[in-house]
Amino acid sequence: MDGPLYERYLLEQMHLDYPQCCTFPVGGLIGATPDQLVRREVAKDTSRDLSGTVDRHHTAQEGRSDEDAAAALLASDKDLNEHAYAVTSVAEALATHCTDLVVPSQPDVLRLANVQHLVTDVRARLADAAPALALAASLHPTAAVCGTPTERARSLIRSTEGMDRGRYAGPVGWFDMHGDGEFGIALRC
Repeated sequence: MDGPLYERYLLEQMHLDYPQCCTFPVGGLIGATPDQLVRREVAKDTSRDLSGTVDRHHTAQEGRSDEDAAAALLASDKDLNEHAYAVTSVAEALATHCTDLVVPSQPDVLRLANVQHLVTDVRARLADAAPALALAASLHPTAAVCGTPTERARSLIRSTEGMDRGRYAGPVGWFDMHGDGEFGIALRC
């Protein structure tokens, strides 16, 4: 592409195309992510785990409806198992700072413009004074972007992937002076 890149236009268009996502510009990295690593608001925490995906365009080409594709995703042992690993990693990380964890036993389906994902919102009450930044550090990387067990998976990714991810799949967000804030995962950039 020749010519200047208009960051504001791209962000506005991403917001219109993906209203369920958090759009972000960070040092030249622009994206829209439905992945909420953590949201801390007045001593309450939420983490949205996404894993398990079906492409809506491919589904349409196969002649399947979105509802059929969502049902297949909810019935897929492979996707449900991967999602369970990711949800467990989130719940275990939050448990070090929180009480009253609410972890739904079954995921829902989040429908975006181009894909559908398995989604589970984990909710908790903060038990210590950990700010949003510390919670994000405890949660990152989740099994959804790294694998599990984390250190072994991270080592395997580094040795086989053959590239530096840079900021891709890293936390992106904000926090205030009270420790509240929200961090997503830099995907779909």
